[in-house]
Amino acid sequence: MSQVGSQFLNIKAQGTFCKVSVTVKNVTKSAHTFHADGTLTAQDASGREYEADGEAGIYGNSDGQGFLDEINPGNAVTANVYFDVPKGTKLKTITFDAGLFTLAEDAVVTL
Repeated sequence: MSQVGSQFLNIKAQGTFCKVSVTVKNVTKSAHTFHADGTLTAQDASGREYEADGEAGIYGNSDGQGFLDEINPGNAVTANVYFDVPKGTKLKTITFDAGLFTLAEDAVVTL
């Protein structure tokens, strides 16, 4: 898709937007903040890495999901995440960065 949002409030892609729907569940014993922009990256078969487009995420989630969500233990959030990629790009993997202050490994999902 070349743009995300409504007719009046939207953002246009440099290339094309690739939308990925993700569900993040808090399996710890305390609340944590989830922010898709900066936490999720996508990779193509050539190893190029793409950052999530935070502005597209704001326009592409009518309820604001994926933007600084506070998730309590046991709860989950589902959000649309958008990557602005060159036309014709096929994503191979999505990586969830576990963060600098955890002992957990990053989660990598093959598409």
